Amino acid sequence: MVKRQVNGITTILFDLDDTLLDSFGARVQALQEVFDRDTIPLKAEKFFADLQGAPFQNALARLAEERDIKDNLFDIYRRIYWFEQLDSIHPYPGIKNVLSELKSRAFKLGIVTSKFHDSLFEGRSIGCIYELRKAGISDIFSTIIGLEDVKRHKPYPDGINLAMRQLDSKPEETLFVGDSAADISAAQNAGCRSCYATWGTEVPLPGHLQPHFTVKTPLDLLQLNCLA
Repeated sequence: MVKRQVNGITTILFDLDDTLLDSFGARVQALQEVFDRDTIPLKAEKFFADLQGAPFQNALARLAEERDIKDNLFDIYRRIYWFEQLDSIHPYPGIKNVLSELKSRAFKLGIVTSKFHDSLFEGRSIGCIYELRKAGISDIFSTIIGLEDVKRHKPYPDGINLAMRQLDSKPEETLFVGDSAADISAAQNAGCRSCYATWGTEVPLPGHLQPHFTVKTPLDLLQLNCLA
C-alpha cells in the first residue's frame, strides 16, 4: 500500500453525472420527451446547462407552476430516464482504469451527487447505486452521498462535508472532481481543493470560479502533482 504524503491528498470525491458516467445524452433525451409531451417550448440541453449542475427537481416544479401544468414533470422524467434510457449510460473511457489505479494507491474514494442514492420508484429500484453496479464500479467507493442524504445540495458543501466525516478526512487533504459550477463552488465552500473535469459536457464555468486544477481526460487525473 502506498503511503500518502504528509499534508497531501488522501481523499478524492467525485461528482457522478458527466464526470464518471456519460449520462448527459440520456438525461437530455428524457427531459426533452417530457417537454414535448406537455408542449413546453424549451430545449432540454439549455435547461440543464442553465442549472449549472444544481438539482433540477425543484426547477421542474417551478416550471409546472409557472405554466399551470398539472402533470408531475419530475416523475415523468424519472419514468423515462430510469425505465427507458439506462442501457445508453456508461462510464467514460478510461474511468474504470483510473479509479482502479487510484484505489491501488490507497486513496479514499467517494461520490457526492445530486442524484438519488438509492430509492424505489413505481416498485423498481432507482438511484446512482443502481447505475454504479450496472457500470461495475460500485465497489470502488467507500462512501456515496446522494440527494436524500443531505438537506442542502451543491453548491452547498453539505454533501462533501458528510462524505469527509464518513471517511474521516479533512478538507485540506480532500480533492473534489466535478464538471459544473455547482461542483467547484461546493468544493470551495467545503474548503477542499477542486478539479474541473472537462471530458464530459464542458459547460464553461463562471469567471469568478477558479478551480485548483483542470483536466481534459480521466488519465490526466493521475498526473496531478497533488496525487503523486
